Amino acid sequence: MFQRIVVPLDGSCLAEWALPHAINLVRALDIQLVLIRVMQQADGSHRQYPADPIALDAVQAEAAAYLDSVASKLGALGLHPETRILEGETVDQIINFVRQDGQTLLVMTSHGIGGISHYMLGSVAHKSILQAHVSFLLVRAFSDQCQTLQEYHYNRITVPLDGSSRSECVLPIVELLSRHNESTVDLISVVPSLGHHYQIDKNDSRLGKVLELQTEFKERLVAYLDRIGDRLKNESLHVQTQVKIADSPISTIWEVTRKAQSDLVIMAAHGRNCVNHWPLGALPLNALVYGETPLLVLQDLEPEEIEPTFAEKAAAEAWGH
Repeated sequence: MFQRIVVPLDGSCLAEWALPHAINLVRALDIQLVLIRVMQQADGSHRQYPADPIALDAVQAEAAAYLDSVASKLGALGLHPETRILEGETVDQIINFVRQDGQTLLVMTSHGIGGISHYMLGSVAHKSILQAHVSFLLVRAFSDQCQTLQEYHYNRITVPLDGSSRSECVLPIVELLSRHNESTVDLISVVPSLGHHYQIDKNDSRLGKVLELQTEFKERLVAYLDRIGDRLKNESLHVQTQVKIADSPISTIWEVTRKAQSDLVIMAAHGRNCVNHWPLGALPLNALVYGETPLLVLQDLEPEEIEPTFAEKAAAEAWGH
């Protein structure tokens, strides 16, 4: 499934909020943990690190000492992470590093050294996740208080499914995490309200047929979730299923997640209505930008399958390659 977990750290307590989640994932998936630190800009210029060799050595020594300190703390918990120092523009270095191996899970926080803001995502997280085109776990970091380094526990995991095989690609990791955490897994599907979608008046004679079709869709999804739920229960997992009819499927999923006090949402990057040239479908993109819960998204497309954005094409032309 994955060969390594990569956690970018910038020396801030905010970025370290990713570590408790990384500990859980490393233990559940039994894979290598890699901590990376990208050399920061020394000033407002285009240089990414000091031109003075002595100053550069000092910055590199500080970065290495910081990573060694974090690695030592993780070592006390039985983990033995690899550490890497990268040089260059932060986002580009993160993207290039995680793309070196297609079996990488990127784990990072919503905010880092830039501090907490009224934006749901900091610029580094936003750019890295949308352009790396790999699976990721985004941890919401809205407190700059350093916390004790220990494993985060997922008591409840929410998994949206839409009936497609793409959405089911998350089930193996759901099973591993649920077993490791002894979690309750909430499988949820939402049927769009067809009357609302097509703006059919309650007095319209066609409404009865539309409601019949809506009920049929719901019954299919109920049977679908029951089959998956029964299979997971046969693996000794605690599973609950629910299918809802709603005007807004996306907002309904967040309401259910909030009400259940879910600790983690897991979903595929694309579902039934996959658009291959977009890195994320509507639901995971909305969750990334507006969600409140830690979000694990499994990328079901290879990086080369995702078309470059207009901005990426324009930048490539400007750079001459």
